[in-house]
Amino acid sequence: MGSGFDTALGEITLVLFTTLAPSGALAFVLMSAAALHAQGDERARINRFLFIPLFVSLIGLVASATHLGNPDNALYVFTQVGHSPLSNEVFAAVAFMGLAGVYWLYQFAEHARPAVQRVWLVATMAAAMAFVATVAFAYAGRTIVTWNMPLVPVALCLNALVGGPVLAVASLCAAKWEPAGQGFGRVLLAVSTVALVANAAVYVMQGVDLAGIQNAVGSAAALVPHYGAMVLAFAMLAAVGLLMATAPLFRHKPLSGRRAATAVGLVYAGIFVMRFAFYMTHMTSGISL
Repeated sequence: MGSGFDTALGEITLVLFTTLAPSGALAFVLMSAAALHAQGDERARINRFLFIPLFVSLIGLVASATHLGNPDNALYVFTQVGHSPLSNEVFAAVAFMGLAGVYWLYQFAEHARPAVQRVWLVATMAAAMAFVATVAFAYAGRTIVTWNMPLVPVALCLNALVGGPVLAVASLCAAKWEPAGQGFGRVLLAVSTVALVANAAVYVMQGVDLAGIQNAVGSAAALVPHYGAMVLAFAMLAAVGLLMATAPLFRHKPLSGRRAATAVGLVYAGIFVMRFAFYMTHMTSGISL
């Protein structure tokens, strides 16, 4: 049995989706919380810059849509909502993106009502969290023994906690919201840092579990021969990105555009590595790989 590299490469659109969309959704929630507490021009600026996490999530969603193959399959997916984890995931994604998109457009209305905006934003935040949860549990299938494990949804939720706050801080700094470059930003990046440590620990435990999983063809560990190196790459890339994002804030300076983009890119690159590793571990309970 060879490496699972070809399997993961064939699922590259889903690798991109699970890298970007959950973190983008969580960043949207965090920025929305800031918008609910901001006033006047500050709130208006945050609302405008909500397009950044929305766009990040949209890239992931568009990438995943190619996995459906024939567009007619989308109709079938929606008929299985409540019965299929994949259908629940797609429905939650569409609900979140639809609510978020309408909210962002509504702010440009000539007479936008703040009360309507607040209610709509809270509903969108709830949809975003539901979306992250459905993505986390979308891979719980009894026939795929390497994915049907308790730590799989935990790892994906931690991915969102690693990438979401740093994207939110970068976007809030772009919106020139002052607390983002001060205590609020430091708290969010501390959450990312704690999540990174927990995420790395979960991946190490998953690596231990893989060694004990096998089918008639071979072991799951053989599918990812460089698993340890990939975990290390994830931890190092994300840690450097978080350090780049955190350093200016402790000097009471907001993130500059280029530095923010680099920091977010490094964190997401680390997440991407382990999402790729996840798809490499695809192993069914039978002889089919």
